[in-house]
Amino acid sequence: MAMNDWIASKDESFKRLVRQEELILDVTDALTLALDRAGVTKSELARRLGRSPGFVSQVLGGGRNLTLRTISDFAGALSLRPALELRVDRARVVDTVQEMHRNQMRWTPLPRMAASPCPSSIPPPAASVRYLPHQAAAA
Repeated sequence: MAMNDWIASKDESFKRLVRQEELILDVTDALTLALDRAGVTKSELARRLGRSPGFVSQVLGGGRNLTLRTISDFAGALSLRPALELRVDRARVVDTVQEMHRNQMRWTPLPRMAASPCPSSIPPPAASVRYLPHQAAAA
């Protein structure tokens, strides 16, 4: 494995870990906000769930593995229905497009024109250069 590939794989692993932690934070923040809005204490939530107050604190603190069932149980104990929203990660899309752009673009000389449409007083350029997508340059 080349050094750049190794770095890229580590970079992707780090991004994956960050996305996971962001999701845990989003969910625990949403549950804590719902708890506050309902005026329910952690002890009362634990009683409704049939769990210990320590378990509730661990979940809300992000120290416990959040399963969909646990999230559903917490929401149900607060008379709520959980919903999932998946959004486009705009930063990741921009990174992907920029990477595609870097990989697919190259400088390609234009073919010389046989007859110059320019007046004879202006010599035609020796070679013109334009930026084309890689696929178009091959055609």
